[in-house]
Amino acid sequence: MNFIDIHCHILPGMDDGPSETDGSLRMLNIAAGDGIYHIFATPHILPGTYENRSSGIRSVLEDLKKIAPETPRLSYGADVRVSVDLLDRVEKGEVPTLGGSGYMLIEMPDYILPPNVDNLIFNLRHRGIIPIITHPERHLRLMNDLPALGKLRDNGALCQITAMSLTGGFGKGLRKISIGMIKKGLVDFVATDAHDDRNRPPVLSGAYKEVSKEFGTSVADTLFLSNAERIVEASKV
Repeated sequence: MNFIDIHCHILPGMDDGPSETDGSLRMLNIAAGDGIYHIFATPHILPGTYENRSSGIRSVLEDLKKIAPETPRLSYGADVRVSVDLLDRVEKGEVPTLGGSGYMLIEMPDYILPPNVDNLIFNLRHRGIIPIITHPERHLRLMNDLPALGKLRDNGALCQITAMSLTGGFGKGLRKISIGMIKKGLVDFVATDAHDDRNRPPVLSGAYKEVSKEFGTSVADTLFLSNAERIVEASKV
């Protein structure tokens, strides 16, 4: 299976992913064995905690690529926390899209939806950026308010849920919520959101089987393959 992982914390020493290069290499080997052929390396950009910038992410990525196997292919990106200055940082080129495409991962604050989030989505779309909301099934507000998630999608955002949420790795409750989001047509991508090679590894095959079983291979192919392929086709690196 030729999976594409659009959300993976695989770069060493940048956030709460692997602390050293050896951990990144182990993750790459696991991903390759699972049929993942392309990974977007997406460290956190979280003001006050992970002060990453586009230039630094690209630099660490290039260093990793020098010693990494040819497969999976690596591209850059970030898991960007929504903040009051996000648009300013976008204008300055400090936060990357996925591979230089028109797609950007955005992460909501842990417990709330920012009051201006609709305007943020509008302004990102106005700048040619399609925001992809990461792991809404684990967001305290969105997991319990699917109409709110639907409104964000109606306003122009896409949504990505986590593979482990579908396989029960975060508990039966989150699996049920994730299945419900797919059933209501609120999900566009499934990604690993991997952080290491043991507790949160880069694996998509189990979740693909779960979605295929629940909804059929056509839905699974859309969420795991074809939608992500559009990002790869639009990316520059």
